[in-house]
Amino acid sequence: MFDSGFGGLTVLRGIREKCPDISIAYLGDSARTPYGNRSREVVTKYTKECCEELFSRGCNLILLACNTASADTLRTLQQDWLPTLSGEKKNIIGVVRPLAEEAVSISKNGRIGVVGTRGTIESGAYVDEIKKINMNANVTQKACPLLVPLVEEGWINKPETNRILRFYLSSIKSSNPDVLVLGCTHYETMRKLFEKKMSSKCKILNTPDVVSRKLMDYMKRHPEYEIKKGGETVFLTTGSLNRFSELGSIFYGEKISNIERIC
Repeated sequence: MFDSGFGGLTVLRGIREKCPDISIAYLGDSARTPYGNRSREVVTKYTKECCEELFSRGCNLILLACNTASADTLRTLQQDWLPTLSGEKKNIIGVVRPLAEEAVSISKNGRIGVVGTRGTIESGAYVDEIKKINMNANVTQKACPLLVPLVEEGWINKPETNRILRFYLSSIKSSNPDVLVLGCTHYETMRKLFEKKMSSKCKILNTPDVVSRKLMDYMKRHPEYEIKKGGETVFLTTGSLNRFSELGSIFYGEKISNIERIC
């Protein structure tokens, strides 16, 4: 698994709950996070470097848990880079498609809201994927660039965060969606705030649950990817070990200690 930092640990937790026996290497590029305001070229470069590291460690299937990386660079890596690699078959998958599929499948009125980083929203990836499934869907998006730093600073319950979220969601709420996609894994830690702000008639997708279910289905359909058993989890970071342990443990829901720093 790859993430720009810590948010993907919420998805890892969901995968661990559904499939505790497979061995997983999680790489968080916490030295260069956040990705949300970076250019597509930079996100592609960073994501490729981290995928190279994971492939070098024996991984043959990589999940981009980062929405920005999934939105900005997944297709480029799949189409232009993967075919150049030799050896056993390797693949990279993302989180945008499974969340788009889930949103369309449960929406009753075809109105879907999406919140995410500036990079994710400007890419239009969610709109494109949702429209591929239901061309008549009405998708309202909103970039929320302040939420990631607020989460990482522990400001979730501050009144300032409450006001900022209310501002971000005003345009979403006006479109009356019955499904809201949290297009950034950091936002899972703010789920209760989103639920308070949105209508009770609006279903907020549970990203860890959706992505972990879809991943299990994918692996059943693609037995060619050898999945190592054993239940081992290896944590890798490009940044501070202490910060990854401290902040990562909050996202993961339990203490993280066996961490390796890579350059």
